[in-house]
Amino acid sequence: MTFKLNFRFLGGSLVLIATVLYGFLLNNLNLWSDELYSVLMAKDSWGEMWELLLTEDSKPPLYYAYLKVILVLFPKEYEIWAAHFASLLLFIGALVFVLTEVRKDYGDRLSLVMAATFVLMPCSLWLAFEVRTYMLSAFLLFVALIYGIRILDKPKNSDFVKLAFTTVLALYSHYYSLVWLFCLYTGILCCLLREKKLQKSGKKFFLTAGVAFGLFIPWLIVPLTTGGDISKFWYVTKEFVKLSPMFFLNPFEPEILQSVFYMATYFVTTAFSFVVLCGVFSLAHFTTKEKKLFLFAFGTFVATYLILIGLSFVIRPLVTARYLKIFALIWYAAGAVILCNIKTIGKTFIFTAIALFGFSYYDIAEISFDLGIKNAVTQIKTYIPKSYKLMTLDNSNLFCEYYLPEYTCLAIVGEQGEILRKPSVMKNIAYYSDEMQEVNFILSIYNKIDDLDDCLTYTSIYRRGQNIKLCKISKEYSEMLLKNSLELRLKKIKGVDS
Repeated sequence: MTFKLNFRFLGGSLVLIATVLYGFLLNNLNLWSDELYSVLMAKDSWGEMWELLLTEDSKPPLYYAYLKVILVLFPKEYEIWAAHFASLLLFIGALVFVLTEVRKDYGDRLSLVMAATFVLMPCSLWLAFEVRTYMLSAFLLFVALIYGIRILDKPKNSDFVKLAFTTVLALYSHYYSLVWLFCLYTGILCCLLREKKLQKSGKKFFLTAGVAFGLFIPWLIVPLTTGGDISKFWYVTKEFVKLSPMFFLNPFEPEILQSVFYMATYFVTTAFSFVVLCGVFSLAHFTTKEKKLFLFAFGTFVATYLILIGLSFVIRPLVTARYLKIFALIWYAAGAVILCNIKTIGKTFIFTAIALFGFSYYDIAEISFDLGIKNAVTQIKTYIPKSYKLMTLDNSNLFCEYYLPEYTCLAIVGEQGEILRKPSVMKNIAYYSDEMQEVNFILSIYNKIDDLDDCLTYTSIYRRGQNIKLCKISKEYSEMLLKNSLELRLKKIKGVDS
């Protein structure tokens, strides 16, 4: 009884501390361009969301539907806070799952170490707040891992149902889930064959796989047929693939500007990757269950990464350090097995991670509460009359649509491709041929207007390279941009009568 009470106290305390510490990072300030897209999509009607998913985004719809439900629960003035809270809620849910479901299979010690690992890893500090699908996918894939391994032991019918249900949800959260789940199910099948359990559990296993993947086929038709503008104007390059190993070293580095303390994040993440690699040579220390958990977590992630690297060279670049974050909890689960079994390494790492946690926390707090975006919005609303039309470059139409809805935003299309949120932008297409005022303004968030002189830059550390630049431009230059943009739109967008 005492031991159970100690576990409840330790587990409850861990969840409470994580909720408080992580909760302090919630804010109502910042959304970067991809996060703006998520929130705007979630605010659309179901019909509008569906249209964009079919014609523009083509990503699986689960996250947008989930975010839509969360946003409905909060007043509009706390919309940004609620959007970040949606990811934090999933992170806390993952901790609870570890301390309940993982505990059933692997005991108190491993579940506590795993939950602590989730909390202390620097990447979790970003994963738990980013308004994108990554936390949702990471949670669902981790749950699928636990239920998938469970059916290899003494499965109940409910375990197959849970695995099938989780598989469907994971597939509808991110396309790369398909590759990882293929590796998971292949691993399960190999174990069933090796352990001679296929005759006993084979029918249920194949039924689970068939139903789960069969329910995903209707959606898989979407990217294979429509593609969507995001797919057509794919932004991932070979340089992203080369930088993808940063996930194992410093997952913030490619995208987030950090303080002088960034070495703490670098050290903890790199040390953890080293710990996981040590596990490959330490399997003799594990129980059969723990060995199976490590091999499945480590093996499926590495196999998925290698497959994606291969596809990046054969088809087109696919891998980025950011996309690998959907496998973060699986990677942490593999490491937790090592930390739990090799006590010297485990204690050293945990104490080091605790000692350095504050530095990574400071970095994320600085980023989260940065006032660059707020200052830009305030000054634009103060000094630029609402009667002025704002021209927007490189997806800054998302910024304009969300933060400046009272302004008429005219998105400039470049030769490099289409911009996001086409329907909302197209509603203003009639203004492209209007006579402009003598003085006009143009916005950019990717520094695409460096050749202009009369500009203000609102520095933001919330996202690397996304400083907000506002420039004053002449009537002639404005009309030239709009004329060229209109011609490109009429040429590229199907269904528009030129």
